[in-house]
Amino acid sequence: MRPALLAPVCPLVLALVSACPSSSPAPAGARPSAAAVDGPRFDVAIESQPRATSGDEHTVRVSIEPRAPWHINLDVTPRLRLEDRSGLAGEPPQSETARFDADGLAVVHRFTPQGKGTRRLAGELKFAVCGDDTCAPESVPLDLSVEVGCDTDAVC
Repeated sequence: MRPALLAPVCPLVLALVSACPSSSPAPAGARPSAAAVDGPRFDVAIESQPRATSGDEHTVRVSIEPRAPWHINLDVTPRLRLEDRSGLAGEPPQSETARFDADGLAVVHRFTPQGKGTRRLAGELKFAVCGDDTCAPESVPLDLSVEVGCDTDAVC
């Protein structure tokens, strides 16, 4: 009776085993070529407090970390373009590159919101990543909302 019960399971087990990667290690120092890697080339992190105080500087940090075997192309200057979609007013916004090396990119955007309510910034970060054989221009869309309030109950 056991062989009859195992018979339907065997093809499934064989399919799972054949789908598993080989356990033999790759040669030391071997990396797949960038053209052979399918999937995301990098990870994006956006750091910003969800709340800001009217009249105080607020910071947004956008970080890019390439996935192996990709790296940041240092010959392409990163460009952050953000548009004020809700009338932030106040000091002119400033962006600066906080990190720019083969292993990562970080751009910091500072602004001083005025008034009260939800403020929205939208735009994109342009940069490039490269592998052993190829480079690819990239564009990351950004859309960020910040709730602006006052430090007291006074009218802003």
